[in-house]
Amino acid sequence: MTRLVLFLGLLLLAGCQPGNDGLALQRDYLERLQRSLDGADFAPFDTRTLSQYRLPARRQRLLELPELRIGLLDLVIDARRCPHLQQLISQRNSSLGKQLLPSQRLGYEGDLLRAIDDCLPHLPDSASLKGTLQRLAAEKRRQLPAVFWNALNGSPEFEHYLRFADQALPLGSQEDNAALDALQRLASLGAALPHQLPPGSDTLDPLFFALYASEQGGQLITSLASLRHTLDAGSELLEQRQRTRPLCPLGQATPRGRILQNIFVKFYAGGLQPYLAQVDQRGQQWQAALHQLQRVEGIPAATREHLQRLAGEQDGLWQAFRAATARHVKAWQTVLNSCGLAPGQTGWKGAGRDAESWAG
Repeated sequence: MTRLVLFLGLLLLAGCQPGNDGLALQRDYLERLQRSLDGADFAPFDTRTLSQYRLPARRQRLLELPELRIGLLDLVIDARRCPHLQQLISQRNSSLGKQLLPSQRLGYEGDLLRAIDDCLPHLPDSASLKGTLQRLAAEKRRQLPAVFWNALNGSPEFEHYLRFADQALPLGSQEDNAALDALQRLASLGAALPHQLPPGSDTLDPLFFALYASEQGGQLITSLASLRHTLDAGSELLEQRQRTRPLCPLGQATPRGRILQNIFVKFYAGGLQPYLAQVDQRGQQWQAALHQLQRVEGIPAATREHLQRLAGEQDGLWQAFRAATARHVKAWQTVLNSCGLAPGQTGWKGAGRDAESWAG
């Protein structure tokens, strides 16, 4: 019930989100760059392209997991010295226990295995339950990676955090450390299985809720995709102009070159670049956690492919964003160096002069 109340509160707050200034900044930058270069019209970022980062259907990500249970009669007769174990198994066999959320089952399995470990020394070797419990514990330990993945893939919290958003990250937003830390802790928990048991629900629930409470996971995906588009479109404008009509054909500063230098100073270095740094810094921790998740034993194929699409080191969204960033920096360096207007060159002292009125 507490979880439901918190979820409803977050839904009510969803209508109070700030304007989409991250996308607006990118549009303004490209428009100014296009005008300063007399470049061809560029295609605006199409939010429909974000559908390629949609999570696969839940049924494709969930693993079949047989139930392993102990008869209540055997428990009552043989486990009198293990009341905590009796309580846990009774709870699991109750009507509420049969409706555990996938994330709650992960915590329950950890609690159950700890209770079995505590119980076994109190049972005589001749007790039939002792062998049953030992076999049960061994099998449940083998199941833990599958239980972990079902906990993630079956939870609305994990789905919410990896679902692309309508908005990009807001400019200058405070970093959501709780959600990023929760993602990293879950990845570490999964990597430690089955040798290290998962913690109980009291520890796990706040981690899952931190993912659900954050809008920044989805906003980060949107920011990475939109920035990749913006940077590649801007690079194409700069490269095309340099190939066809160089701004400074004699290698010396021209009025057009100084106009472009002003765009660089005010709207790239002074506007877009700080936003790029914000997204990059946040994305590094996010990418590292997703990459760690990819290596957790028993990952379903559909989940592995989705995480690869987001954070893969070869062809993922994260790598595409980093490549677009490097390409854009190189495109700016090439054009400004050709005019003697790059940082460190003599023309840099005139940055911003006589350009603002034309650039708009």
